[in-house]
Amino acid sequence: MKWILMEVAECERASHSLASLKLIPKLEGAKFDFQPGQHVKIQAPGGREAYFAMASEPEEKKYVEFLMKDEKGTVAHELCKLKAGDSLKVSPAFGKGYPVEKYKSKDILLIGIGSGIAPLRSVLKSILRREHQFGRVTLVYGTRRREDIPYPQEFDLWARKIDLRIAMTQPRSSKHPVFVGFVGRVTKLLPTLTFHPHKTVAFLCGNRQMEEEVRNSLEIAGVSKDNIRTNL
Repeated sequence: MKWILMEVAECERASHSLASLKLIPKLEGAKFDFQPGQHVKIQAPGGREAYFAMASEPEEKKYVEFLMKDEKGTVAHELCKLKAGDSLKVSPAFGKGYPVEKYKSKDILLIGIGSGIAPLRSVLKSILRREHQFGRVTLVYGTRRREDIPYPQEFDLWARKIDLRIAMTQPRSSKHPVFVGFVGRVTKLLPTLTFHPHKTVAFLCGNRQMEEEVRNSLEIAGVSKDNIRTNL
């Protein structure tokens, strides 16, 4: 395995259950290129390894950002303990990712749940840098509670720029019980959307069951199989 030596620039909470890790190459002038939706393998200081998708856009050259679920016993939990200046190893980017450039002028439908927002955020932030090149952009995001939504300030910004839909399954258990939006799972929200199936490309990220259910719903709605993409 070819490793790239990285340094932690910042590690902070992104939500109640998710953390944001920003890395920069230790070697001055080193490049880290990737396509939205691709993954890397990160080796924690203790030697354990895990896979993570980039949450920042490829155009961002100051750092590479990852969003990870902070659960005890996981590599992500080890990484969430790192401080600025700590070193770790990262593999080159791999995987098919999302071929965003192929779908210029198309309407873009992003659908994800939980930490699956990471690669979709990479897509969205890339698109918003040149939004005139794409059609209508919609983000459908599923979460349990309001405090589980990462990047809340970015979500507020996105709500003003794109069609943003949030599906929340446990709004009453939240510290902020007032929720004006869809209560239930992402798959139940989809039939309420209005879109042009022949102009739409969908990028999905979630667990296997969610992706299969969403794919079936979109195909029934008339979206071509070739225009329904996952990043794995």
